[in-house]
Amino acid sequence: MRPVVGLMGLLFAQGYYMAKVGQGFLGRHTQNEIPTCAARRSDGFTVIGGYTTSAETTLPDGWLLCLAPDGGEAWSLTPGGMGPDRIESVVIKDSVVFFCGYSGSALSHPEDLPVERRADFWAGAVELFTGKLLWQSRWGSPHIDAALTVCPTPYRTLLIGGLTWADTLTGMQGAIYVLNERTGEILNQIFWGKAPSLIRQIRPTGEGRTFACIGEQEYRPFLAEIDYLGQVYWRTVFQFHRFPSQLHALYVAQDGRIFVGGRYGYQWGISAFSPKGQIIWEKVWSSSPLTGAIHDIKEGPEGVIYALGWQQGEALISPEQRGGEDIWLAALTREGRLLWERGFGGPYDERGVALLTAQDSLILIAAKENRFTEAPRHADAWQVILKAIPCDKVPLQLRSDVPTLREKAGRPIRFWIDIPPMYVVEKVMWDFGDGTTAEGNPVEHIFASPGTYSIQAQVALKYGCRDIYLPPMGLRITRP
Repeated sequence: MRPVVGLMGLLFAQGYYMAKVGQGFLGRHTQNEIPTCAARRSDGFTVIGGYTTSAETTLPDGWLLCLAPDGGEAWSLTPGGMGPDRIESVVIKDSVVFFCGYSGSALSHPEDLPVERRADFWAGAVELFTGKLLWQSRWGSPHIDAALTVCPTPYRTLLIGGLTWADTLTGMQGAIYVLNERTGEILNQIFWGKAPSLIRQIRPTGEGRTFACIGEQEYRPFLAEIDYLGQVYWRTVFQFHRFPSQLHALYVAQDGRIFVGGRYGYQWGISAFSPKGQIIWEKVWSSSPLTGAIHDIKEGPEGVIYALGWQQGEALISPEQRGGEDIWLAALTREGRLLWERGFGGPYDERGVALLTAQDSLILIAAKENRFTEAPRHADAWQVILKAIPCDKVPLQLRSDVPTLREKAGRPIRFWIDIPPMYVVEKVMWDFGDGTTAEGNPVEHIFASPGTYSIQAQVALKYGCRDIYLPPMGLRITRP
């Protein structure tokens, strides 16, 4: 064990531990409220989007929930029509919430058309502080259309990406629409071309004048850079990840690096690209026969990359059975080295859908079955709050059953580390200063010879703080 370096009597360590400090259900708790996306402003206002149903037999309705900075509900809104409606993406710009998704209202489709085939592009704007609907717009073909992502531009326009079946001979095509952000008027449209294709996410790059874009074309995922009119500058196609590969997560770092993640065949993974689309590294999880997917990526303290999604449980369970999917979070360095991963699952299906960042914390938004109300069990929005605790602030204490720090040789002495329950320990290593070591918490040791010994302990926590060195304990051993 390397020498211990004290820091004003505190611990010596670097990095952060992500401690779970809160969790709870969001919304009304009396009906299904399924989150699909979320956005957070720097002052703490958070908007969650998805869809809601009052019973299993009713059609879904688009749903928005706004949380105030103190965590309380500011407002909720169901801006859809006759249904089925679903919100797929939300973004906050200044004091306006923009959303998009797809709407199957009978206003734009024949009433005798099957419900599953009713889907039009749908976008709208809501005042952040009041929940007032400013405008909403629906458009599309008689066939299936869906808006999957919304992204504001510096030119008071919105980029709406998704898919359309407008040309039945071509098939499903990716589509990008440019809308006036004040009125929802369509200013321009571009079809992606090679079918089948779709646009799943659009995010601004570091300068904000170009945009990163992910989706699929000809059954392969792609990453592209586009301008504010949807014109393509470059495109990188994932040649080695074929059907059913899908990219769901897109994050652009401040230095221009682009991180994408999703399903890579029957595995799940994350890839890092240069600002010009050259692959830097790739991390793939292949715990066969298990599977999973990544749905969001964010950068946290010290440049750590966090990936949120879901993974199948320890035992492979039929999709018809409950309990097969768990919320999953992983932390990686910017170079792609896995630091840790953890699940937040119970016995029922749960999926992480959005990852939000605050100054010193991460907020996980997930869909989770609520069995804790008087209402019949149903799906609800759920959040988990993880706080970044600096490793030198983790309150660990080295203790022994010798309060006077003096004991006779040949007698067993018990040592342990006091660890608050919010910290999950992976390993505790001991060096007793007499040439012997041990692992565990607690441990017992017998000193055979008189002398003065320095007992050192190294703690490895499971979700960060892999090397915490506690200040040594001095112990005087006397003759029997």
